[in-house]
Amino acid sequence: MHSALQGYAGPVSTADSMQKVLLALDWEAGPVLAPSRGTEEAEHLRRVLGDAAVRWVSGAAEQSIAALQLRVHDALAPWPLIRMFAHHALTSTLLQLAGGDGLPAAAEAIDRELAEDIVARDIPFSTVTTALRVMQREWLSLLIGAALRLGPEGVGVVPALATSVAGTMDAWIGAATDAIVEERRRVDLAEQFRFRSTIESLMAAEPLDVESATRSLRVPLNCWHVGCAIGTLPGALADRRALEAIVQSFARTVGSERTVRYESSTGTVHLWVTSDRMPRTPRAEDLTVRAALLVGIGEPHPGAAGFRRTFLEASDALRLASCLGRNGVISYSDAALAIVLSQDEERAGWFVQHELRELGGDNPEMADMRATLRTFFDTRMRIAPAAERLFLHRNTLINRLERIQGLLGHGVAERSAETQAALVLAELFTQSPSGRPLPGNGS
Repeated sequence: MHSALQGYAGPVSTADSMQKVLLALDWEAGPVLAPSRGTEEAEHLRRVLGDAAVRWVSGAAEQSIAALQLRVHDALAPWPLIRMFAHHALTSTLLQLAGGDGLPAAAEAIDRELAEDIVARDIPFSTVTTALRVMQREWLSLLIGAALRLGPEGVGVVPALATSVAGTMDAWIGAATDAIVEERRRVDLAEQFRFRSTIESLMAAEPLDVESATRSLRVPLNCWHVGCAIGTLPGALADRRALEAIVQSFARTVGSERTVRYESSTGTVHLWVTSDRMPRTPRAEDLTVRAALLVGIGEPHPGAAGFRRTFLEASDALRLASCLGRNGVISYSDAALAIVLSQDEERAGWFVQHELRELGGDNPEMADMRATLRTFFDTRMRIAPAAERLFLHRNTLINRLERIQGLLGHGVAERSAETQAALVLAELFTQSPSGRPLPGNGS
């Protein structure tokens, strides 16, 4: 081929010369396989260039596929789809060389099924591009050979052939890229939908297939899980770097790299760390939490039910942290009673008002009285240990307790469970930086 081109001095191709090359195309190297689909394309090509061109397309497609199979050893490759693509691309190339508009380069450039196969098997796009370039070289070699057989007149159209084939293949590669990118986007969206649907089904305690859920979440569901929920103070903006630092330190403290992450539409980040054995639960001191960030930590639990339970515990702990209105970490194990009692904030306030009466007042004196009563309960209602812990004289404590009983309207030993629960709630609400009164208290 190089010797035939040595005397070529410049572009002397004409439309007539190109037409002669195309009309001279035929396939005589052996039997050809007609396309199983694309009949309209074949008929279009037959009307423009005749039956011989249709035979040439089929033969050239088979030869290029055979060359590709020598380079790509892939028993699972969808060769029928690749053959369809070759027929389509070659037909478009010839029609464009014949001076027509041909077929749109983006139309069916790569079959949806072919794109699905490439994405499903995670074939690198460089491999796809290499395969297309192999086919391009085969087609160009065949077309140049046909042109050279016409002598000097055919030599003149070689540059046009090279430019047209390369340009056409560039268009196919661009269209293939678009098709594969779109398919990957579709798959990613489908995977994200399945992932979020699995999480939401678990949270709603809906029946689901554990194996399917495991594939969707990419962690074994029948293991131990410990969760945390990360949010911000109301009205604050999250520092993504600080948030990521919490995620990493949480997983590192638990001691497992198997994590599931779910971000809600309200800006809360939920994290599960999965372990084959019961994991260590991170404590507040294990995490560095910057201003405006809140963290709730659940307890470790096994299986699908445990995945949901630790999520609910972490979410409730985060809700409590938000209720208190200060940044930091709250573990469910440290605040379970307060979390349960404060599920309904309004009714919790009514309960405090009902049980503590005047003792629930939002002022320093009543706060001091409540602290005295909590200490008395903590020491199992024994005067001497309580007085020692409060740095009070025994008689002073007795006098205070008599005052407290008057405020309560009954002895401190009566309704002790209700009184202690009300004290927990009173402490919870009065820990707010704003010092807000208890709901329903009116004081």
